[in-house]
Amino acid sequence: MLKRFLAQPYLDLATASATAEGGTHGAVYAPALLQDEADYRGALQRWFALVAVGGRLVLTVPHAFLDARQDRLPVPGHPRQVRLYTPASLLAEIEEALAPNSYRLRWLADRDAGYDYALDRATPPVGQHDIALVLERIAPPAWELAPLLPAAIPPPAQNFEPARTRIETMAAGRICRILLLKLDHLGDFIMGVPAMRAVRAHFPDAHITLVVGEWNASLARRIGIADKVLTFDAFPRNTAEIPVDIAGKIAPFDALVGAHYDLAIDLRTFDDTRVLLGNVDAAHKAGIGHRGRHPFLDIFLPIDPVAEAVDHAWAEDIGIAELHVADSRTRGPFEIHFNGMAADEVAQTLTWGPYRSLVPGEYLFQPFVDVDSTRAGQLAYDIVIDVERVAYGVLDGGGEISLPFDVTKGGQFEFRLWTVSGEPAPAFRFQGGRLIKRGAGGTLHQSETLMLLVELTAMRLRSANLFPARNEAR
Repeated sequence: MLKRFLAQPYLDLATASATAEGGTHGAVYAPALLQDEADYRGALQRWFALVAVGGRLVLTVPHAFLDARQDRLPVPGHPRQVRLYTPASLLAEIEEALAPNSYRLRWLADRDAGYDYALDRATPPVGQHDIALVLERIAPPAWELAPLLPAAIPPPAQNFEPARTRIETMAAGRICRILLLKLDHLGDFIMGVPAMRAVRAHFPDAHITLVVGEWNASLARRIGIADKVLTFDAFPRNTAEIPVDIAGKIAPFDALVGAHYDLAIDLRTFDDTRVLLGNVDAAHKAGIGHRGRHPFLDIFLPIDPVAEAVDHAWAEDIGIAELHVADSRTRGPFEIHFNGMAADEVAQTLTWGPYRSLVPGEYLFQPFVDVDSTRAGQLAYDIVIDVERVAYGVLDGGGEISLPFDVTKGGQFEFRLWTVSGEPAPAFRFQGGRLIKRGAGGTLHQSETLMLLVELTAMRLRSANLFPARNEAR
């Protein structure tokens, strides 16, 4: 079946030049590439841009249930793979990355021809074990997807109910009751004041309930945005002394805000409090993030909220599951822990990985490692691209660590921890790290991000005629 869509000459992205001319190809083929792309949105948009109107983008990805035969990463033997796919998750990424009405789905299939289901998991799969998807690029139609004003039609007779399709935008009444969450500490609360004032400006007659930490309650009442202020401490006053457990506080939060709202907005840029919206009785729920992570959001702003010390094109957290250890006994469920060792004349590798494929550019790696500085010893690190060491040093365990390095030709990234020859090794705890590509990634200030979320929410609700014009009498 796939050969039918690739019958004409096509551009194979596995071997094509990076300078392939956009918008001119009748068929573009991306065989088993998407699962290794950290920025899947950018990859899909780049590949689709190569296709001419009337042409096709053909994708294949390993099937999670046929290839990896597991439901979580990492995949043994495939250290570069960053996502697992089912047909539903692949199609969801397509719909998230590409503009609506710029394409049509022509084929989506599980390919298991010749697959031997009798084999155990220890034996590599036999037969086809991937998913194939074909998109045709179309010229966008002249009409938009915004709903038209309802036509005056007679009511249905008797008990007749018209057939319904999947609802893309939920219809609702006027916005009369709003729930705002701003569960931050003082500085971040102040950064969110312009966005809260914008909510009041867009919905001047709505009853607004604002939920804040106890330490911000007095200020929340003084700024006069909300009709009702509730206090809820999602975080301890000092997060360094008491662990944060937001998921464990869902039940008391539900009891606190247990009423019906027309709109609920979480005004925290980090997504850790988004889970609190899950059980709220609200016609619309808005926040920063995406439906893949927070399926209960029907209005969402897909902006990376991570505020870095440097401008960055992207940032990615790397967990310890993707790292290798010299002694498996040092691996716990959440960290790699090492109790130190006596001096040795030969340096030994303690941890290594995760083998990320990086393109040329400037990078930072921030290892989440705590070194016991009260005990004698030294802990060395190095960063390797393929077989070339590009950074080397000794960790002293003090403060946040940011290790800059350059990639000139592209290759496999690896971060390693070492003992130092002739020196004892200190005890340490290693929880992975964050890999950052420097560049202009369009990182917004927190105040700007929250204002965008509020404006998007108001625009979505206005386009659906959910509240009247400002001069319309109530």
